[in-house]
Amino acid sequence: MFRTRDCTTRRTVLKGLGATAVGLGAVGSTASANRGGGDRSPRLELVGHTTLGACDGANTHGAVNEDLDLAAVGSFVFGNNELRIIDISDPSDPEMVSTIGTDPEGHSSDIRNSDIHPTKPWVFTANEGGEDAGWAIVDASDRTDPTRFGPYTVEDSESGAHNVQTFGEDYLITAGHGRGIVVYDISDPGDPVEVSSFEEVHVHAAHVRGDYVYLAASGNGLYILDMSDPESPAVAASFDFEEEEGQDAPLRWAHHSVPHPSEDIVLVGEEIGTGEPGYKHVIDFDLDTGETNLRSSFQFPQHATMPTGKQGFWWTGHFSDWGVGDQEDVLFSGDYKAGVQVFDLSDPDDPVRIDQYLPTEGIGEVRREDPARLGLVDHVPFTWGAESQLAGDSGRVYVSDATTGFYVLTLEGY
Repeated sequence: MFRTRDCTTRRTVLKGLGATAVGLGAVGSTASANRGGGDRSPRLELVGHTTLGACDGANTHGAVNEDLDLAAVGSFVFGNNELRIIDISDPSDPEMVSTIGTDPEGHSSDIRNSDIHPTKPWVFTANEGGEDAGWAIVDASDRTDPTRFGPYTVEDSESGAHNVQTFGEDYLITAGHGRGIVVYDISDPGDPVEVSSFEEVHVHAAHVRGDYVYLAASGNGLYILDMSDPESPAVAASFDFEEEEGQDAPLRWAHHSVPHPSEDIVLVGEEIGTGEPGYKHVIDFDLDTGETNLRSSFQFPQHATMPTGKQGFWWTGHFSDWGVGDQEDVLFSGDYKAGVQVFDLSDPDDPVRIDQYLPTEGIGEVRREDPARLGLVDHVPFTWGAESQLAGDSGRVYVSDATTGFYVLTLEGY
């Protein structure tokens, strides 16, 4: 494991409503992690790791349900595009116990995203790669021999599905297929029924808190839907990038939007493939009035030398999540080549980066530098995402890296 602990003090934080840039809290012991005083030095510590069999297909999003001791990681890029089922009953020794394909017959699709039912060992996969792709349900009741329902096609889809998200016990939200979101009743996994859709904007991903769904609406930013009636979604609030003017930070492409566990703020993360890296935007909202406000926008410091003539997705954010308990103001972010980054957002107007972990465990075991795998994923790390409160109440952080596998971490000293 290689850990970055530079003590520079450069950060760009741009506050909304015309505020100016302020200095960066650094990674390491001198970072502004000591908001409450004392000599704390927050750090991510490795609990457990698996290379997931050093598979050929690159690992994608990792979904976790601690109550079920179950995790699942998808895959993409040239073959072995399968769902990997992981037993996390021993966090220090996560074990891949089986794999299963979810492609339509005669068609190869990527599993870009997955989610797990809140109470049943059902894994939902977003299959992307053409109009014949869609989504599937994998029943992992027998983890060594899972079974599949589907795959199912989203009607009038442009490219299958990029994102899936469970809503309550009986519904699944799909996104990233050109129809905004489409909502299915999945109470009978063998016969899902489309019950509603919201198609006013393009949606890349969705996250749920209570009766509300928080949409990362691509070039339109943030939309919050009231889903108390899943068959009739209604806009409760929005922060539409196209309608906002005069912000200090560019507002470009909302990749994901994760609501805080208890406060009325949401983190909207951008994914920008080329040029200036994407920002993370902190937006507050009032569901009674529909009002929203940009509290801050920030970029993380660049951490490595970019290869000559190449920048595709080299420095940008991807999936992130909040912590739990005493760490619910902490953001854990899977940031591709920057690995896992940790931000203290206890003051939403002044985010501070407090640690960074570069997941390179098992690097000698995995296949690298094969031209068929693209240079994009063979430069370690390539961290897809991080989950904590979405996984459960333990406070552990679960990370998937495209090349080196699945990690269990904890944040110590916060």
